[in-house]
This record gives sequence, structure tokens and C-alpha cells, in this order.
Amino acid sequence: MLAAVLAGVVYNLYGLPLFHRRFGDYYRIDLDVYRIGGAAFARGAQIYGKLPLTEIGKPLPFTYPPLAAIAFSPMSWMPLAAAGIVMTVVSIVGLFATIVLTLRSLGWLRTSQLWTAAGVLAVAFVLEPVFSTLNYGQINILLMALVAADCLLERTPWPRGALIGLVAALKLTPAVFVLFFLLRKDFRAAIVTAISFAGCTLVGFALAAGDSVKYWTSVLPDSNRIGKPAYAANQSIIGVLARLGIDNMRTPLWILAAAGVFIIAVVAMRRAFAAGEVSVALGVNALAGLLVSPVSWSHHWVWVVPLLLSLTVLAYRRRNAVLGAWILLGLVVFHYAPHWRLAHGRWNGIGWPLPDQLLAASYVWWGLGTLALLAVSASLSSRAYPESGRPTSPSSARTCS
Repeated sequence: MLAAVLAGVVYNLYGLPLFHRRFGDYYRIDLDVYRIGGAAFARGAQIYGKLPLTEIGKPLPFTYPPLAAIAFSPMSWMPLAAAGIVMTVVSIVGLFATIVLTLRSLGWLRTSQLWTAAGVLAVAFVLEPVFSTLNYGQINILLMALVAADCLLERTPWPRGALIGLVAALKLTPAVFVLFFLLRKDFRAAIVTAISFAGCTLVGFALAAGDSVKYWTSVLPDSNRIGKPAYAANQSIIGVLARLGIDNMRTPLWILAAAGVFIIAVVAMRRAFAAGEVSVALGVNALAGLLVSPVSWSHHWVWVVPLLLSLTVLAYRRRNAVLGAWILLGLVVFHYAPHWRLAHGRWNGIGWPLPDQLLAASYVWWGLGTLALLAVSASLSSRAYPESGRPTSPSSARTCS
């Protein structure tokens, strides 16, 4: 298993030509911005003011809450190459841990969990959300691992909900996972999430008061600060509407679509909880958040790794050919990433022919289809488990107390 992680680190840091990734230094632009924001905090400069140029000479803003800049400040003490090694190693370990947690929540035999996780990890490296996250030096995988630990561990040494509150204070979108606790009727964890978020945000105010005021009053409401919504990589409902040129009615249509998504997601999550498939419920929660967020860059879709794994196990247990075919379609979509293939020379996403528009929104269509498929499914799991998928203990399906 250590060899699998090390191979992944080498592949993503330096390349392996045998696997169609040339040798060389890979510039991690988002990590560069994280370091610049962290350095601004460390030297007492304005986090949301004019920042130094990135190493490629491009001015990019820091878009996360002040707590994130505080957390990234140690990265500013090391060269970008060294920071890239740290981020890549930690991200791959986090991805491996998320896969193991998912297998454990599905009742996969403990004796084969690590070997199975190593194989899933290898497949994950060829999915665009994963390799883009690693290429950019993004924190998506780290946040996913913390959320998975908070939700999928049967028992936690910390108050459940504390980690989701923390990651929501670092990057607001994970706050959507409070829905997981509410539908599970774990109201204590939901309250802990709120307290954790408030406490971590207050830490940001205590250490960076001026930047905190500016972030919450002027930076956060400026949606264009994180990129134009029509940009091809924005795989959200808002992104689809923006690329179609629907401006005047975009917000009302988005509100209606978001309401529909959450209704379907709630139905699907309830069915998953009833069937004891907690990792599926968590994956559905993630899909809902990705679809309704104003901006969901394609590299934010790392949640498809544990979701596809969960669906694969369920399809195998149920001998469900329809679900199996849907999983294969998902693997093709997330490997091929049509939006990147179609975007060259027209990155703004505006004015594309309708067939290209529809194909470029493939992540959105797959996400919506998955929600619908799981919402109408009468039962997600079979009564009899194959040998490789038999629960390891009577409590293996009860992962949240």
C-alpha cells in the first residue's frame, strides 16, 4: 500500500512517461496562490488587497476566508517545489484514507480493504477531478478526507461535526454537509458543526480582524472574484445557465433547479440511510452541493471517487446491470472531461453551439442522473452479500452515532 502511495506521488510530482505523463516540474498554480495569501498574512499585509504576482507572472486573488490564509502561512516558509511535494503527499494519503473509510462503511472485509483501496487509488489517478486537483495543488481532497472522517467513522475521538465546521470555515461550501447530520437525525452533530464553524471563524477574526471584516462584507458577495460563471470548467447548474446565455432569468431558474436538486437529494439520502448505505448518502449530499453551488470547478468533483466506489459495490451486490452501466458512463465522463476537450480557443464558454454546450456540461448531467437513479431505486443493497463484500461486524453499517 505504501508502494501505491509512493507511485502516485512520483507520478503526480514528476511524471511517468510509461503512463502518458512526461517528466518535468509541474507548476501548481492554486498552491502558489495559497502560499501568496499565507505569506501576506504572515507579514501583516492585506490578504484581499493587491498581492504579489504568481511565479508565472499572473495576478490572482486569494478567495478563501482569512482562516485559510492563516492555515497556509507555513507553506510560505518553503519553496513552491517543496510545498508541492507536501501538498501532493498529503492529498494522496487523504484520498487513500477516504477510499478506506468508504470501503469500511460498506462493510468490506478488513483483510482486503487496503489492497482494494490501492487498486481504487490507481483508477482515481486517471479521473480528471483528481489529477486536476493534484496538478493545481488544490485542497479539495484534504477537505473531502476530513468530511469523510467526520461522517463515516463509526466512532470519533472528537465531537462529531467538529471537522465539518472546521473545513466550512476554511472553504465555505462544505457547510452543505450539515444536511447529512440533519437527515440522520444526529442533531447534536449538526449543532457541533455550527459551533465549530463559528469558533474557527472567530479565530480568523482574532488573528486577522481587518481582513475578516473585508472578506465577509465585500469579498464574499463578489461572485466574479472566483471566476466568471460561464467558464467551461464550471460544472454547476449556474455554469450551464451562464454558458447558455440565460442572464435575466438565471437566478430564478437556478433557485427552482436548486430546490428540485435538494428535494431529490433528500429522497435519495433517506433511501440510502434506510438501506444502511451511509457512504452513498454522503456522496449524494456532495453531489447536491456541487450542483447547486454557483461555482463548482471540475476539480471540485473529487467526491465522485468515493461515490463511484460505493455505487460499484452496490451494483455488484445487487447484480444491477443498469447501475453498472451508469458507473461505466461516469468513469468515461470523468476521465475524458469533455469540457476541457471542447474549450480550446473559447474558454469563456459563451456562444458555443447547443450540442457542444450539452456535452460540456457532462458532469452536471451525470450528477443529476445519479440523483434521480438513486431517488427512484427501491432498495440500494441486496439481502445477501458476496464473500468479498460481507459486513465485518453487525455494526459495520452504523457509521454515525
